[in-house]
Amino acid sequence: MTEQTPGFVSQLFRLHGKRALITGGRGALAEAMAATLADLGCSVALASRNAADCGEAAKRLADRFGVQAIGLACDITDENSVEAAIAETVARLGGLDILVNNAGASWWGLPQDIPLKGWKKVMDVNVTGTFLASRHAARHMIGHDGGVIINIASVGAFLSYHPDAGQVVPYTTSKAAIVHLTSDLAAQWAGHGIRVNAIAPGSIETGMTETLDADIQAKTKAGILLGRFGAPLEVCGALALLASGAGSFITGQTFLVDGGQSLA
Repeated sequence: MTEQTPGFVSQLFRLHGKRALITGGRGALAEAMAATLADLGCSVALASRNAADCGEAAKRLADRFGVQAIGLACDITDENSVEAAIAETVARLGGLDILVNNAGASWWGLPQDIPLKGWKKVMDVNVTGTFLASRHAARHMIGHDGGVIINIASVGAFLSYHPDAGQVVPYTTSKAAIVHLTSDLAAQWAGHGIRVNAIAPGSIETGMTETLDADIQAKTKAGILLGRFGAPLEVCGALALLASGAGSFITGQTFLVDGGQSLA
């Protein structure tokens, strides 16, 4: 426990000397999360199928925060690619202490019309990809004093949408699976010093939310107690807590960051 002297709370959140990998590493949410970890002193690897975009984001982070940041190629549905990305992170950053499973996919359509390839795509990315990255990260963490795994779930894991509000059954099902996978892995790996938690964002001004029709966006906002979409940085307070020593007694939990969307 950090001594309770002036500055002890901020010290709980410091991540100096830590190394993190964020999958699904391109886009506004990924960069906001990477910036949060970097601002706390953490070296960061961003990985996605688009290594060039990840590399550009990593350069921005390094320039802005003065930390080591790298961009990597990773196909989260390919185990060899996942294993290679984790190995490269360990080699170039000197280890891996924090994994953020942010890679995600969705498929829009009525369930009776969704093709099997759509269902499989979402499950392969969201569920199997999260498992593969967690497993290979844990293999490193188990031999190196543990670590932290943070899965990005969704408020959709706790909601069932009417067709006019959302036709995303594969997505919501996969995110519910991630919630349970989080608690299962936490139970399995606690003895190795690995904490596993999840963040379930509500409707954030990025990614899938931006693709919704205007009327669906309006209906969605009406169902959020705070009456608006969240910003990517509003997810990052929970990330800082769970990634750092401030969250050292938290594992197996899913934190809703949804403006009250799950309650409306």
